[in-house]
Amino acid sequence: MMKDIIVVNTAVVFLKLKQDKEISFDNVTTLQVVNSGFVSVFVNDFEIASKEKITLVPPDGTTSKVELNIRFATDTDAAQEFSGFTWNKKEIDIIYKKFIKC
Repeated sequence: MMKDIIVVNTAVVFLKLKQDKEISFDNVTTLQVVNSGFVSVFVNDFEIASKEKITLVPPDGTTSKVELNIRFATDTDAAQEFSGFTWNKKEIDIIYKKFIKC
């Protein structure tokens, strides 16, 4: 008699967001948010300034379900200097690793 074989793979996912959004992820082993824009962003009430990063799920060997509430701050004086440009004004990168069962 043959038993079912479950293959577990991992995947690294890169996600770029440029607007407010609520999003959730399952089976996450690590998650980091990088603010690559000029405007501060609030992720689950944590403020991330421009060019800062935060690790929300450390790689400790467990899996988590993560729900993110992403809100960009209103334009500041520094951001208004770049208002003529469309690049890189409001932008965050979410990098996470998750388990995928096949």
